[in-house]
Amino acid sequence: MLLLACTPTPQPQATAQASPKPAPAATSPAPSTTAPAANEAAQADWALPGWITPRTTLAQLQARYGAGNVRKQTLPGPEGMMYDAFVLFDDDPTRRVELEVFEDNGVQSIVGIRIEGATSRWHDSNGLHPGMTLAELAAKNGKPIHFSGLYWDYGGTVQDWQGGKLAPSDNLVVYPTVILAPRSDLRDTDKIPSGEEVFRSNDPHWPNVGKDLVVDKVLLSWPDEDD
Repeated sequence: MLLLACTPTPQPQATAQASPKPAPAATSPAPSTTAPAANEAAQADWALPGWITPRTTLAQLQARYGAGNVRKQTLPGPEGMMYDAFVLFDDDPTRRVELEVFEDNGVQSIVGIRIEGATSRWHDSNGLHPGMTLAELAAKNGKPIHFSGLYWDYGGTVQDWQGGKLAPSDNLVVYPTVILAPRSDLRDTDKIPSGEEVFRSNDPHWPNVGKDLVVDKVLLSWPDEDD
């Protein structure tokens, strides 16, 4: 689970002195097994999806994180599309995360998780998180990465992990999609790969691309049940 309950170990009670009439033993309350809400205790593990599954409900999210910290919103997507999402901690960039939902016959299912923002504490099980550089991403993968050029709706998306450590495999619980963007302090005169062409992280024509591009978003999705 994402949050783990930390139950303190009860301290041994002192031995009572002998008396003519033994006092009844004190009754200790049973330790709580309820995990603390994320807004009340430090988050022990910010890895996603954690306890969240496609069947996790809005009520369950609100019970764990607090009703005021989980809101359903309609948000803009690529190519003018809109999508519905359960948004956690919308007012806190370090804890904000979107859970995209799809409704079918009145039943809402979580179909994806979106992590973005360079200060976000969230990450996936491989440690992928917004803000890491393309060079760091390639190093974690162990092989060069192929990605689409920037400045269009699907720009910056990693297209091929080249069989590296981060490449999709049959035993994946969720599939990660990584989207790159220019780092925030990049000058307008600095050139970066753009357009619908596919580029390599080790392309000698772009010697600075490893530090000029950073992870902008990490998207997680579950495989279709029919896959």
